[in-house]
Amino acid sequence: MWRIWRVIDPRMAILSVGLLIAFVSTTIHLIQISGDRYSINNWHPDTAKMAAKAQPQNAALPQK
Repeated sequence: MWRIWRVIDPRMAILSVGLLIAFVSTTIHLIQISGDRYSINNWHPDTAKMAAKAQPQNAALPQK
């Protein structure tokens, strides 16, 4: 294992991993707050009202 650190600079490796984690966490966060597409924002009252308006609960089922 010590031979790897002779090839890779530890400071650059730590910085790179930190930037990767920041990028992934920001991307996940933006996906989560992007809207109703993923139906994960229903905890917020305004979003829950909008979701209720968009999908009527008592819609009639089509008859065969």
